[in-house]
Amino acid sequence: MNQNIAHDSLIEYRDFILEFNQTMEEKAAVHNLNEEVLVHLLKLLDDASFVKGSLYWLSLARINELAILCAGNYAENCEFALVGDLLVNPRLVLIHVRGRRQPIVKKRHVPLTKQFSHIAIGRRGVAEWLKTQTIVETRRQALLPHLLGCMKNSGLFSESYMISIKTRESRVADLSVYLACQRFENQSSVVKWLREASPVDRDFMKSNLCRFDFKLFDLLGEHIEQTVNDVTFESTFLKS
Repeated sequence: MNQNIAHDSLIEYRDFILEFNQTMEEKAAVHNLNEEVLVHLLKLLDDASFVKGSLYWLSLARINELAILCAGNYAENCEFALVGDLLVNPRLVLIHVRGRRQPIVKKRHVPLTKQFSHIAIGRRGVAEWLKTQTIVETRRQALLPHLLGCMKNSGLFSESYMISIKTRESRVADLSVYLACQRFENQSSVVKWLREASPVDRDFMKSNLCRFDFKLFDLLGEHIEQTVNDVTFESTFLKS
C-alpha cells in the first residue's frame, strides 16, 4: 500500500501521527471534551492522512474512545441533549424544497414543523407541506455512529473490539433513557437520590452507571507508538 509513497513523506506522516496523538492525550480529560473538540480532532486527522493505514485507523479509534467517554460523562450528568447530539442527532441535515435551487439547513435542535411554521397554518398543515414539497437529506451523521460506521466499513478492526464499542454506546443510551424517565434534572439530583435510596435501589443505579475509564484509549496510544517503531507489530485492536 505504501510502495509508491516517498520514504521521507512516510516519516513525516509518522511524526504527525505521534504529535497528533500527543495532542489527544493533552485533551484526554472529560472536562476538556465536547463535540466541537472531537470534530476538530477528526478533521485534523482526516486532512493530514494521505495514507489510511493502521496508524490512521488506530488514531481514529482513539478519537472514538474519547467520544464514548464524553457521551458517558454527559449521561451520568443528565446532559441528555448533549448525549443525543453525539449518539443520534445528525450534525448536518439539508432540506431540499421543490423549485428552490439551494437547500435549507435544518436547525439542529428545532423540529421541522417549528422551523417551517410560517409555511402553512397549523402543525398538520406544515407537516403535509413538508411531506409533499421537501426531501430531507442527512449530510452528516451524529459523531458516534459516523465513527462507528467508518471503523466497521474499514473491515480492519477485530470483532471483539467492535462489540466493546457497541456495548458501551448502548450503555450510554440506556442510562440516558433511564435517568430521563426518572426525571433527574442534573448530577446533583442523582447524588441526592443515591444518598436517600435503599441499598437495593442504590446498587441497581450504580450498576447502570457508565463509569468508563481511559484504559483502551491509553492502550491504543501504546499500540500506535509500537507500530511507528516496529513495522512488524500487530495490534490486537485490528484483525490479524
